[in-house]
Amino acid sequence: MNILKFTKYTNTTKFILPLLFDINTRHHELLDNFFINAYIADMANKENDDNIHLLFADYPSLKLIQKMADPITEYQYKDGYVLVFPLNTNWEDDYNKLICGQYSTISLNAKQRILSFWEEDAGSLLYCVLFKEGDAVQNYVRKITGSKYKLEWALDKEWWLPFVIPNEILGLE
Repeated sequence: MNILKFTKYTNTTKFILPLLFDINTRHHELLDNFFINAYIADMANKENDDNIHLLFADYPSLKLIQKMADPITEYQYKDGYVLVFPLNTNWEDDYNKLICGQYSTISLNAKQRILSFWEEDAGSLLYCVLFKEGDAVQNYVRKITGSKYKLEWALDKEWWLPFVIPNEILGLE
């Protein structure tokens, strides 16, 4: 799917959302169920901060709901619905690294879960960001900038844009 090319999705959707699901769940199950985006907080509901807020255009199907943990809460948001989920404590270290933009430092289990959810392989842009290897990031940047030159990427820096926290909060986007 090459999720990183979709600018309408938050980094929460791209990197944290897959950690809510089991290893057998794939992106299309969610995206085909009125999913709009995921956030780490909601300005209007601060009591749910540090949980994952999934915004849907309509209430998701029972089949999808059965694959998810029970939401902490759910509520209407404009014309849609928000379901709020806690992040499994097993992912807490990975979650903290992700919101700091340290994509390549998350656990191997988290990397595998993210890649599996988005159905990405070793040649994908997402794989290159998570493992800091390969040419997909350089090729992508060259394509969007129109550059003909090979770009060098520092191994001491992350290969993707950092989380911009206001973009990750519902009501601030």
